[in-house]
Amino acid sequence: MKPSIIILLFMLLLFSNCIKEETTNNKFYLLNNSGVPIKILPTKSLIDTLILLNNESKEYDLSYQRGLSTGISYAPIIDTNFTTVIFNNSDTIIHYYDTLTHTGRYYKPTSDRSFYNTASYEKDIVNNSKYTRTVTLKYIFTAQDYLDAKK
Repeated sequence: MKPSIIILLFMLLLFSNCIKEETTNNKFYLLNNSGVPIKILPTKSLIDTLILLNNESKEYDLSYQRGLSTGISYAPIIDTNFTTVIFNNSDTIIHYYDTLTHTGRYYKPTSDRSFYNTASYEKDIVNNSKYTRTVTLKYIFTAQDYLDAKK
């Protein structure tokens, strides 16, 4: 057998066994439609403070994960038991992970405005192809959020 035929058969065998891997791409958006600028303190450290001006949005491309899934369910910026949001540099509301009663203005995780409640987000799942899916998760700050912080 000629060497070129052997190489051709080897290449055919090699490439015929390739299986395309399924992936899910995750994207996260924060939008500020509250009417005032906001600061988000996702941890106790001021190093992680996010600032969103009125009508500003921030996009986070969170890369991909192996396999087709429903993607992320919560804001990737929250990594503690509470997240503080300050509206207009003065009015604060805290998003808590626990269901305890706290002082001040706050959202429990059962609130449809809490970072810790999946119902607080707009989620869009698009199957780009047989092997690729894009999941977009949005959290939109509204004028009602600002009013809740002011009460």
